[in-house]
Amino acid sequence: MLIGKREKISEEKAKRLEIIMIIVIIVFAIVSYVVSHYILKSDKNNIAIFVDGKKITQIDGHHIDIRINGRYTVGDVNGDYNIIEIKDRKISCVKANCPDEICVKHGYLRDDIDNDMIICAPHRLTIMYE
Repeated sequence: MLIGKREKISEEKAKRLEIIMIIVIIVFAIVSYVVSHYILKSDKNNIAIFVDGKKITQIDGHHIDIRINGRYTVGDVNGDYNIIEIKDRKISCVKANCPDEICVKHGYLRDDIDNDMIICAPHRLTIMYE
């Protein structure tokens, strides 16, 4: 009889421990989410534009700044071009003369997605947050 009571007590303790562990895991998950999304999230105030793997900081003599709205044309001597638009601290490729226009279909670069990039492979153009 005494053994039966011991087993019952250990089962109750095991259930309490399971509940405590579940609560600890849930709290850890919530804290991890808050830290990763609000504390460690970068400002993403800078953009990087690469053509042929080389970073460009000016287009037609204008400094590229995510805080200044405008449209910029990135082109080459062969007549290939991409029109980049910066609007309300967001950037997109609004027009291009490449065959598939995947860069245009991408829409705005998303700052909530890590390593999001706009890529125009035919024109060797890459746009991303720094």
